[in-house]
Amino acid sequence: MKTFVTSTLLLAFLLMAGYAKSVSPVDTTASWLSPWLDSTTVALEALEAPLLAQRSTMRAQLIDVRSALRRPVSVAAGFRLLLEKSALEDQLDRLDAELELKQLKFRYRKGIELVKMLYEKILSMDHHFNSLKTQQNLLELSNPHHYPEFKAAGTVLEERLHKKYNFVLPQALQANPYLSSAFSLLGMVLSGSPNDKHADPEKIGCIMDFTVRMHNDLNVIYYETGYLRDANLSLKKDCELLFTDCARQVGYTIPLTNCRESDDWERLFALLDNLVTRAAAAQGAPDDRLAERTATNLQFAVERILLFVSRYTDFVNQGNEYYKKFSKIAGSYETQGVCAAVIPAEFKQLQSDIDMTIDKFNNAYKVPEIQGSKLKDMLYGNSEGY
Repeated sequence: MKTFVTSTLLLAFLLMAGYAKSVSPVDTTASWLSPWLDSTTVALEALEAPLLAQRSTMRAQLIDVRSALRRPVSVAAGFRLLLEKSALEDQLDRLDAELELKQLKFRYRKGIELVKMLYEKILSMDHHFNSLKTQQNLLELSNPHHYPEFKAAGTVLEERLHKKYNFVLPQALQANPYLSSAFSLLGMVLSGSPNDKHADPEKIGCIMDFTVRMHNDLNVIYYETGYLRDANLSLKKDCELLFTDCARQVGYTIPLTNCRESDDWERLFALLDNLVTRAAAAQGAPDDRLAERTATNLQFAVERILLFVSRYTDFVNQGNEYYKKFSKIAGSYETQGVCAAVIPAEFKQLQSDIDMTIDKFNNAYKVPEIQGSKLKDMLYGNSEGY
């Protein structure tokens, strides 16, 4: 069981404590997580310190006994040393098992706390995506009929074209910015009144330029934002399922949404305490399958949490890259002179929303990356002190 649990302990230790040591003091990434990581590190050290000190003392005693056995001694003294050696080895095995089980219990609890925090971040992203009003109206921004100046001029031109040529652009085609713009431009030409007070050619030209040039780009933002919103919803559902699977390992069956609403976390942790207490009591017994099964179940939960952290991190990084692209798209349309006054306020708000979202991805949602040499050391054999 010791070997079976070790890799999970090391993996979880990185998540719960190693991050705080690997992040540079000047790195502001995931500042929302830093206090929790710092307190987790302190708590883990406090948990391990007395057991590690006790083990260090016992190891020193075992070294002395083994050294004594290599020297010439009487049969009686040798027998006593062998008994002492066997007793110390048994005590060390029990102490190691106790330490590993307590470490695993600690990291499981911290893993649940992390799931709780990530769920709040996912809910915040869900609220954020659904509250971006400008992105809900992106398609309107690429339709010239959305603009009062264009609509007023278009109405007059349509009336003149209808009287003169008995032609009206079908309603179904008015949503197409290309046809709508071409129709209005044609109307201005055929009406014979390019300087009509109802149709300022310069303003109409700015609107047509903006809507035609930005139509495809705004569609990209609209649909890819919808993709991110759906992906976040999927992440939310997976987080709820993850909690259900992990909580079930200690006998807790209430869904995450209910647990969160009723603030029932302490009951979950009480079940964890009770399970680990019974498992610890079973260690060393003729049938200690409870201890092994408990370690297996807690290991399963910690590994699932770590996988989810990676998926959450990937989503945040992906969202950040998407919004960097959106920022370039929104900034690609340069306005000058009169055109600057024609660009709708919604488009300027869109640019502001994009910048705000990038900041949220970089600071409010992001967690430190699971990477670097320290990770490799902890995962692949650098278990000194454990």
